[in-house]
Amino acid sequence: MRYAMPIFPLPYSSIWLGAAMLVGTTIATTAQYIPHTPVDPNQRQAVLVNQDVSDCSGRDVSSVNSPAVRGTIWATRLFDGNTSLKIAMTANRNTVYKITIKCVGPIGDLKTDEEGVGNLSLVFPTKIVGAEYSFELAPEVAPAGSRYQSAQISFK
Repeated sequence: MRYAMPIFPLPYSSIWLGAAMLVGTTIATTAQYIPHTPVDPNQRQAVLVNQDVSDCSGRDVSSVNSPAVRGTIWATRLFDGNTSLKIAMTANRNTVYKITIKCVGPIGDLKTDEEGVGNLSLVFPTKIVGAEYSFELAPEVAPAGSRYQSAQISFK
């Protein structure tokens, strides 16, 4: 009876295994140093935090990931003089939230579904805000704990 010979004799198998492990760890380590694609200089992202009050700029809203973070806002300055706003949040079910640029005024409404999820895209004139601003989302009747503040959006 003949036995099949391995492709590589046993002493060489351990060398190939070691080489494969070395290559794998080198690739994993190098991936950490590959530069990421540059962020669009006309786009900013800010979190929405369950917080009743904040200042006009949103500097006092923590952008640290915590249980109080309930959504995200993406603001993109467009070339036509407008700003595109995308909002995604999870809040109270079947509720309409007024979206207000802090210390400027309301710009729209976001309605959550039966699971409390709300998504909205809208556009507003960039000239109505400065280089730093923030948003508030609040229902028409806003008892304590029902308002959401955005962290600061800065184009400085």
